[in-house]
Amino acid sequence: MGNKAGRRCAGCRKESCNGCSLFNRIQNPKDREVIFPEDFVPDPRQGFGIAFDVGTTTLAALLFDLTDGHQLGALTGVNPGRFAGADVISRITYAAGSEENAKRLQGTLIRRLDEMAEALADGKEISRVTVAGNTAMCESLLGMSVEGLCRAPFHKDYQGCCSKKGEELGFSFLKAAEILVLPSIDGYVGADALSVYTWVKAMDGRKKILAVDIGTNGEVLLFGEDRDFACSAAAGPALEGAAVLQGMGAVEGAIRKVALTGRFPMQDLACQVIGGGEAKGICGSGLISALSQLVRIGVIDESGYIRNAKELRRMGVPVRICQRVREDGEAGERRILLSGEVLQKPVFLTASDIRQLQLAKGAIRAGIETLLQKAQIPAKELRRIYLTGSFGNSLSAEDVTGIGLLPETEKEKITSVSSCAGMGAAMALLSGQVQRKMEEDAEKICHVELAGEPDFQERFLKEMNFPGNEVH
Repeated sequence: MGNKAGRRCAGCRKESCNGCSLFNRIQNPKDREVIFPEDFVPDPRQGFGIAFDVGTTTLAALLFDLTDGHQLGALTGVNPGRFAGADVISRITYAAGSEENAKRLQGTLIRRLDEMAEALADGKEISRVTVAGNTAMCESLLGMSVEGLCRAPFHKDYQGCCSKKGEELGFSFLKAAEILVLPSIDGYVGADALSVYTWVKAMDGRKKILAVDIGTNGEVLLFGEDRDFACSAAAGPALEGAAVLQGMGAVEGAIRKVALTGRFPMQDLACQVIGGGEAKGICGSGLISALSQLVRIGVIDESGYIRNAKELRRMGVPVRICQRVREDGEAGERRILLSGEVLQKPVFLTASDIRQLQLAKGAIRAGIETLLQKAQIPAKELRRIYLTGSFGNSLSAEDVTGIGLLPETEKEKITSVSSCAGMGAAMALLSGQVQRKMEEDAEKICHVELAGEPDFQERFLKEMNFPGNEVH
């Protein structure tokens, strides 16, 4: 049903919109508030600027007053390139298929960013834009060939920052703006990872620091003793709510956290839903949280297998939780009821969902272990682990260690931060010095190509398993 006359859509801000869901205006400023280092000084400029974090699944835009660096707003949205595939490999394969495919992928992304910019600017003229994304997203935006990413050894096809007028790339609202695509490191490790690196280094600056950017194209950064390392882990879209039966983005109606409530033997699962209403599905942080609880109490074993209700009762798992295990999925598939059923739409977790998360967490954890080995740093010696991504600040240390996504470490060492990539891109938007330093750092960081590591596949298969259960 369309909007009433005079009312603007909360997403695109147009009165003529039929209730679109292109993007979500951030209601709580804290959700995408950029935190700058204490000594950060923006360059004085005229006008307004936008920093884009272009993920394979999720897009984010941050609006700033360039005169003083003050943040004015934020939007998130869905990358429209999903028609070409949910993961970055599918997008690259599609774009490499023909010139027409590549142009279509570029055009849909540019139009969506243009729409987001217009909605966010709300009448303000944008003069400067920075873009951080993985290498494939950046090259697609620039209309460049992605051939260098089609086969190993993977390599980027542009060096340093790439500056274009919006009109050159096909932008409409942003046609007069300077579009600055930030440097990639190499291979699939793109400008988003470099932006994370920039922000973490400016905020912390110590050695033995790990930063993990969770997304469809997961990226891992390790600040070593003598050298810094980076790798890309093809996690797939499950951690962003895609490739999951009832998956969705971190929007209203999504289960964002699952907790164990009550006292034994009357314990049960309780779901925290974004917006506080009825659960419509589950987002990435909810998936991680649910699996962490279910693994811990023994509903799911180390291999990802869902135990049947009879076996769980014999193990002493609380009755209410046993009752959530059903054999009524398609073709008798076993599944777990998380929310709803009688008066509300049920939200289930399936064996296929669990497998998707195992693939994602296995890839990221194997990437972490590979970098630690390269730098010869034992996990216990890490001083801090920064966890970031489109839902980074929604993750608890207990949940991520509960599924084995991160190495065993003290919980207080883990810091969850929302979109370090966006904050690094914002620093580059506001400071020429930061931009130049990023170009230097991109050439210094040691890129580790996981596909070329002889023991990576074995490590990946091992890390797909979950930690042991508390109940046996």
